[in-house]
Amino acid sequence: MSTNANQLGAADWKSDFFGTLNELPPEPVTGISGVLEAMSSLPAYQDARLWLLQNLGISPGSSVLEAGCGTGIALPDILSVVGTNGRVVGIDPTKAFINSALERAQKLGASHAKYEVGDIRSLSAKDGEFDAAFCDKVLIHAGPPKAALSEMARVTRSAGRVGALEWLPFFAVSSNRPETFDALNTIFRKACYDYFVSLNLARHLHSAGLKDVRTKVALAHADNLDAHPFWRAFIVQQMPMFIHAQLIEEATAQAVLADLEALNAKGEFSASFIVQAAVGTK
Repeated sequence: MSTNANQLGAADWKSDFFGTLNELPPEPVTGISGVLEAMSSLPAYQDARLWLLQNLGISPGSSVLEAGCGTGIALPDILSVVGTNGRVVGIDPTKAFINSALERAQKLGASHAKYEVGDIRSLSAKDGEFDAAFCDKVLIHAGPPKAALSEMARVTRSAGRVGALEWLPFFAVSSNRPETFDALNTIFRKACYDYFVSLNLARHLHSAGLKDVRTKVALAHADNLDAHPFWRAFIVQQMPMFIHAQLIEEATAQAVLADLEALNAKGEFSASFIVQAAVGTK
């Protein structure tokens, strides 16, 4: 563990309910995996992720760490930059996600890709072990950002780059009633550790000692609830879990869904949110 992380202290680390997935039965974890898969192919996320990878200063044969890798969704994009001879290491606290990532690597023939259980704020890698490191939609759930980004910087070589991709889960969504709009967005304010982290990536990278920070913004938008699997998976299919987690009352949740479905049926549905990425140099 880095000096910075030691100084901060594990007692200061914070996580939302996504940090407790190992304690849940397989069914909800599988459901969350499906949502992550849908998110990965949303054009706004893809564009931001590819921009990040293309600005990490890596090339065929490079070594890269993905901190908080989930099910290994980013692996195809990483391989498109570092090639099959590049070294890829992913860490994630959820055992089921790591198992899925290992299966993905095997299917892709990525023999140099390794996935293991770990915490973004306390990496087992050596100082300067990687050419680059990045995280994708992790800081919003586990923090503080300085602990995670400082660790990523520690394991990156001198003059190597560190990147982060985040999103602001504020849905600028159509609604017949203001209370419906507010109820939907209140879910995510309650669920996230650092709701506004995406808006402050440059500041957080600077606080971790990184320089020459560059940023990228992408807009996710749909005018149909079924325009991409993400929208229905994230908003509709996860609603029972949000109710179970007491993030929204059941009656209110049903009203939200009824409102969105009615607007969608009339061709009046609209939803948008922003995705941001940033890269800094050690």
